[in-house]
Amino acid sequence: MDRVSLRFNGAIIVTMIIALMFALVPLPIAIEAWRPDWIALTLIYWAITLPKQISLLLAWFTGLLIDTLYGTILGQHALGFTIVLYFAIRFSERINPQIIWQQIFMISLVLSTYLLINLWLLGVTGNSPNTWAYWLSLFGSILIWPMWQKFLNFFVVTRKHL
Repeated sequence: MDRVSLRFNGAIIVTMIIALMFALVPLPIAIEAWRPDWIALTLIYWAITLPKQISLLLAWFTGLLIDTLYGTILGQHALGFTIVLYFAIRFSERINPQIIWQQIFMISLVLSTYLLINLWLLGVTGNSPNTWAYWLSLFGSILIWPMWQKFLNFFVVTRKHL
């Protein structure tokens, strides 16, 4: 059995800041719709790797920060990120951190739920997207997941435990 711990105190916060920076980087219009949801992917990673050390409050406050920076309804992303983290923590006991296909299936379910919640909130406010391109971020997130996971693995230490 492997024991996983943080490489240093504050590693979760550092990775959330990195994800936030990636979320704010402007992209060309041609690939903007494919932008992975870096923050949700980071929350999912920590839920799979260290479910007892990640907090729903972190997801909530990060969502409020994104709502403020994007100028969306206050609480829209906060609700979505909190639900993402909750479901990811609930599924983490059933997911093997070494089996990528299980992770991709879980990410698909969790991010689809997140996108549906955001779509519902956009529809309620009259800002509903008119195209199927809204769902491309899900595919972008799935495509980038293996590389993002490798990057985030730098922030944890795995020890063999008998």
